[in-house]
Amino acid sequence: MSDVTDLIAQRVEGTSGLSDDAKLLILAALKGDAALTDLDGFTPQTPAPPRAMEHEPAGAFLRSITVEAFRGIGPSATLHLKPGPGLTVVAGRNGSGKSSVAEALEVALTRTTYRWTGKSSVRWAEGWRNLHSEAAPSIKVALAEEGQGATHIKVDWPNGADVSAANVRLQRHGQKQEEGLESLGWSAALETYRPMLSYDELGSVLAAGPSRLYDALSRVLGLDEISEAIARLESHSKALNSAGTELAQMKKQLLADLEAIDDARATQAIELLRPNTSRLAELAVLATGTDESADATSAALRGVLALTLPESADQEADRLRRAVEALAAVSESHLEVLSRQVAVWDAALALHEDGGDTLCPVCEVGQLDGPATQRIHREREVSRARLRELNTCTSDLARARTAARDLVKPLPPALIGPLPSALDVAHTRTRECWRQWAAHPEGDLPLAEHLLACLPPARAALLELKQAAAAEHERLDTAWSAMAIRLATFADRSTEWEQQKDHAYAARAAVKWLKDHDTALKNERIAPISAKAAQVWDFLSQRSNVTFEGLALAGTTTRRRVEIQSRVDGQPSGLTVLSQGELHALALALFLPRAALPQSPFRFVVLDDPVQAMDPSKVDGLVTVLTDLAKTRQVVVFSHDDRLASAVRRGALEATIVSATRDEGSRVTFETTRDPATRYLHDALAMAKDQQLPENTLRRLLPTMLRLSLEAAARDRYFTARLSRGDPHADVETTWNSVHRTGPRIALALYEQERSLDTWLDKDHERRRVLGICTSGAHGSLRGNLLDACHATARVLEDVKAGRR
Repeated sequence: MSDVTDLIAQRVEGTSGLSDDAKLLILAALKGDAALTDLDGFTPQTPAPPRAMEHEPAGAFLRSITVEAFRGIGPSATLHLKPGPGLTVVAGRNGSGKSSVAEALEVALTRTTYRWTGKSSVRWAEGWRNLHSEAAPSIKVALAEEGQGATHIKVDWPNGADVSAANVRLQRHGQKQEEGLESLGWSAALETYRPMLSYDELGSVLAAGPSRLYDALSRVLGLDEISEAIARLESHSKALNSAGTELAQMKKQLLADLEAIDDARATQAIELLRPNTSRLAELAVLATGTDESADATSAALRGVLALTLPESADQEADRLRRAVEALAAVSESHLEVLSRQVAVWDAALALHEDGGDTLCPVCEVGQLDGPATQRIHREREVSRARLRELNTCTSDLARARTAARDLVKPLPPALIGPLPSALDVAHTRTRECWRQWAAHPEGDLPLAEHLLACLPPARAALLELKQAAAAEHERLDTAWSAMAIRLATFADRSTEWEQQKDHAYAARAAVKWLKDHDTALKNERIAPISAKAAQVWDFLSQRSNVTFEGLALAGTTTRRRVEIQSRVDGQPSGLTVLSQGELHALALALFLPRAALPQSPFRFVVLDDPVQAMDPSKVDGLVTVLTDLAKTRQVVVFSHDDRLASAVRRGALEATIVSATRDEGSRVTFETTRDPATRYLHDALAMAKDQQLPENTLRRLLPTMLRLSLEAAARDRYFTARLSRGDPHADVETTWNSVHRTGPRIALALYEQERSLDTWLDKDHERRRVLGICTSGAHGSLRGNLLDACHATARVLEDVKAGRR
């Protein structure tokens, strides 16, 4: 059961004034067509197509993206990424090839890009092959897939093929290569939790129409379940209530036509129809009553119209089957034996009472004495109990048999006499079906099967005959006779409607309840995303006079929309007053919480040029937001705007900066210019060279900075190794956080386990010295030359990064 269904189930259960049937209908409708069909015989207007086999979405981080001869990249270029949470900024000027990598990832996952599909002109999808390379275009995305390890997505194109004709294959370590990405289970997730956002797409989030954002949020929150349940219940309710609607129209027309008939019987019919609840039994008598002046044919037709068969034999057949099963369970065959046994025991006990202890009169061996009579008493009581049970089951079976047989009636006189020749076929079929119905077998179980097998065709044949008889009667009879048939039909259908209207009203009540609570339920579900979006906006709206107050879902079907509640200088406002930078910031505030939901299988979020239209204060706020997001997600941002990289250098200690450069011939290279380990080391070097800081302060602070540098490198190596092998991120994080000292953390990076580092330390005396500086030095003060300590740490840092043992 989904979260949405759970939520609605709780609300429905606590709702007074809603019938149990209506509550069950709501829950069944939420579960789907099959559940509603099983509960109440729902028939979908369009049967759902068979569902293809679905795969559980695989959680994954990005390890690398390799691109060749695609867009702005010529010779093969690889962007290496650390699989795991963290912020990476890929910085480079316009035309450096970084956006080509972002688009390559999008093509690998979706077979297209927003830039191409979002434009009406086909020229945007042209020129995708690199002009400076003769090689075949290709894309390779390396993933760290949870539970699988190293997984690769490979994309290439046949010679001369269009971009849409890409060959996409999936390769898991040690497994057979697969066509397509179906086994990743990402098809629906790419729509629901889309992890990529380009600059073009960023500008369209709020401009693509009010329903698009509504649909995106609905998919994320499972709100489609509510809309689908409403549509499903409306269809079911319409089908159930159609009989009542048709009868209301029929009654209205009958009353109008009866007013035009100058006949006492028409006046009487009006009186019977006028009340809200028509007097159906009297109406049926009036409509089907015989007239002495009518000829034999009309009388025969009215006799057919008066025929009835049981509505259903299900209850009697089921009762008979259960009675047979109950009797079989207690073994009817033992009844006579038990009766005789009890009689023998009664005689033996009477003999003992009259003559005292004596030999058994039957075998003349055993003693009929006190102990023997006590035993006989006990066994007699047990046997009497079994006799009572047998007698009860036998009586139940007899009653069930009688009730079942009472349903079956012999062929009625109305079917024996002649009918007009126009009814011959229907007459013959009905007579034969009725004879089969009347000729029930003697056995109980065969009788039950007979009831279920023979009643439906008999009812169908009788209905066909009655319809034919009604048509013939209408042709033969007078104006009143025609009206009488209509009244009889109305009475029959009204009687059927009375039997089913409770179901219909329950369905109508279920629809009304869901519609009445639709908006409130949806907005309750959207509240967490709305709150997170407001929190993100607070960081992105530095120095803005726009206040974002939240989101609300409103409307249904073609009028569905997301209302973005905002104020400018305290006054309610719409989106039209926002600047381009504010619109982009708001779009990010809506995109990031959705992409980072825990249920998303994508452990990564990729943004391409998100700061292009932002002012500096919003860029600083974005870094704060991305740094927070990077605690749980792998965040990769491509940007040509150096303001983002500068803001990261100023404020994001744990971020990695990769420089993208493009040389002649579309040769693109990526170089890591700054990662958390080098950041701490560079800060330590800057502190060591700062002549303004007191030396005592330096000697106390520097060991901490150097320790953080070593631990950052150890963490990166440990996480990369474990996650690339497919280990769940939560397990890796737990293991790392359970180790608190620098030495054991280096051991995790080098050996993936806590163990002694003596062998590793003995191979290079500088390693032991640096570890001493970072550990014991952190609790006192650093001795020796400060710059030498930094340079020594830099060399050991390279050993840890490279995994040199």
